[in-house]
Amino acid sequence: MLRRLQSGFSLVELLIGIAILALLMALGVPEYATFLNNSRVRTTADNLVSGLNLARAEAVKRNARVQFVQTDEEPLENLVDALPQSTTGINWVVREFVPATGLNNFIEGKAGAEGSGRADATSVVVTSSSTEASYDGILTFTGFGALTIARSVQFQVTNPTAGACVAAGGTGGPIRCLNVVVSPGGQVRICDPSVTAAKDTRAC
Repeated sequence: MLRRLQSGFSLVELLIGIAILALLMALGVPEYATFLNNSRVRTTADNLVSGLNLARAEAVKRNARVQFVQTDEEPLENLVDALPQSTTGINWVVREFVPATGLNNFIEGKAGAEGSGRADATSVVVTSSSTEASYDGILTFTGFGALTIARSVQFQVTNPTAGACVAAGGTGGPIRCLNVVVSPGGQVRICDPSVTAAKDTRAC
């Protein structure tokens, strides 16, 4: 009499499979967390570039002065004339300044938490600076698409709660921090401060 063949896993095989899966997850979760934190930095930098390019394009299109305002306030239209600017603000607003009235026309605003995968954006930090003494968190583009200040402005995008930035040569922390640089002529680009090779287009 033929015996029926039974297929399936034994208890020992199942336990070995669970142990291997647990080991793979233990090894992979930290790398995935680093990937997510680096993605938040990249998303924030991309949002800054989008807003800065919008401000420049609108200035040229309207042949008027258009401002990119970095702020901690909510980027709402009804606050367009009362936005306190901040060189560490995570939110931004693009607005057209109307000299005749001294008021502003709202064009677009964006919260820093958008696309960050969080209810807030406290993990990502944006700090802007310039050697121009008059810079205070507002960039103004002229009708020619250039800045009204004679120096470049740099936005540093970091994620300090997730770790230190990668330093030159790949040393340092796990986070690949990025800079967004706006030249006096209005050109906007993302660069990587950890890249030091002179001919590398990613270098700052």
